[in-house]
Amino acid sequence: MRSYAKRLRSGERVSDDEFDAVYPDQVKSVSFRHWTPVTVARRAAQLLTQTGATKVLDVGAGPGKFCIIGALTTAAEFTGIEQRQNLVELAEGAASRFGADRARVVRANIVTFDCSPFNGFYFFNPFQEQIENDPLPIDGTLERSRTLYNMYVAAATANLIRAAPGTAVVTYHGFGGPMPPHYQRVHREATPRAEIVLWVRVGHSKTRPRRPSAGVGLPKGK
Repeated sequence: MRSYAKRLRSGERVSDDEFDAVYPDQVKSVSFRHWTPVTVARRAAQLLTQTGATKVLDVGAGPGKFCIIGALTTAAEFTGIEQRQNLVELAEGAASRFGADRARVVRANIVTFDCSPFNGFYFFNPFQEQIENDPLPIDGTLERSRTLYNMYVAAATANLIRAAPGTAVVTYHGFGGPMPPHYQRVHREATPRAEIVLWVRVGHSKTRPRRPSAGVGLPKGK
């Protein structure tokens, strides 16, 4: 895995099959549906850090793929929250094998977790599995519940509203609700599966949204 980490750090292409080799077969088998593609993770982390984020929270981190790639390809710290203890343990093991010292995943959910230390957020539609009868679920451990779904979306929205001006957010397939009006969309780009959208919290502050560097496109990948 360290050879793949070196390639990621240098900007070389690493395929999803190569990266996902760190995980057991059951986790690899749902990667194409539930885990962020390598190229999207690299680009999302780049957009967040170019906008000024130094501490990024991945909501619904799964086995830590986005956090690990973000930590390997930028100078920011990445924390993921995930409800499944087995995925938390896989994420910690994968981060160690890749040498991603600034990536960690903890067992928590958005309702109770303290989001105040973070000035960057990443959402890959983390709550959809609470209401969707998915033909290829991660597993069968989470209860499907519209009540829980609404509670998680409301908690995410409240945390975004409380965030400081200048906070950066990247959504990929959204997060389940509309972005609060406090956020300005400053960048969007297409990928084969969905748009990557960058938002910045505005408000009564001297901080202004920092747009991503011109001419930086989505890296080619799988």
